[in-house]
Amino acid sequence: MRRLARLQVALGLLWVVDALLQLQPDELGRGLSSSMVDGAMAQPAWIQSLLVDGARAVAREPVATSLAVATVQLLLGAAILVPRTRRAGLLASVPWALAVWLFGEGLGGVATGFASAAVGAPGAALLYAAAALALLPPRGRPASSDASGRDAGDGQWPPARFGVLGEHGVELLWGGLWAALAALQSVPVVTLGFKLSAGFQMASLGEPAALASMDHLLGSAVAHHGTAATAALVTLELAAGSAALARGAWRRRLLWLALGTCTLLWAVGEDLGGLLTGSASDVGTLPVYGILAACLLAPRRPGRWTSASRTSTVPAPTSAPPHASVG
Repeated sequence: MRRLARLQVALGLLWVVDALLQLQPDELGRGLSSSMVDGAMAQPAWIQSLLVDGARAVAREPVATSLAVATVQLLLGAAILVPRTRRAGLLASVPWALAVWLFGEGLGGVATGFASAAVGAPGAALLYAAAALALLPPRGRPASSDASGRDAGDGQWPPARFGVLGEHGVELLWGGLWAALAALQSVPVVTLGFKLSAGFQMASLGEPAALASMDHLLGSAVAHHGTAATAALVTLELAAGSAALARGAWRRRLLWLALGTCTLLWAVGEDLGGLLTGSASDVGTLPVYGILAACLLAPRRPGRWTSASRTSTVPAPTSAPPHASVG
């Protein structure tokens, strides 16, 4: 299986897992409408009205709505897993992910001013849409072929080169995402410390006692050292985004730095994606960041195709003397 295809399968499996999470008892009850109401807090009036009205509609038939959402996500995951329907599944997942980002995640809190990568911004659903675009194969040719349509295998190139956006397109996507996160992190709400502290306090809701205590401790710490904590986060985010500009070993190092940062924030900011609350509707941002990073990660060594193709392009020596006659 080609590396790009493996990443496509990973994204399909994430959609299947999300569908199963939607079937948790809390989600089948009023979990979906409650999350929409929570997402309306501190939003601009038009988003708040949209989310509250949506929550009321969902609350009338919570079980049916949750089953419908789970079914759609299961179908999307299945379509992405099957090679014949993979491209259609990836395309269909983009508008659905954006709808989930709006109604289920309140645009990741971006419009509230409280958005921070430390607590899961810009939202897993938006990253799902970005990953689908990064993994989308061109129409009419295999995902592992190059621009000329020739089967290039994995070779020495990152998987992004064989998608419809190309390597440069995914670089722009990755760099723009992290630059936006750094910009969002720099916007104070009252103070930089208050913004970070409020995010950790909100993340503690519904978590087991150990994780909730950790959130409260972190919230208290950053409240007093908001400028230093924000500077550290912005530095890490800009370093992660600069992987889009780097090449070779430096790109690899910066991508691993990005994944290390994401792992830390997923563990202490997102509280393991909220999976222990029983009401998580996705696994959090870490797995999707991993898929996006892997799109830009080239193999350490050139693949067999590269060596074979170079050998095959060398003309075979002739044994005949230059002026030998034929016949």
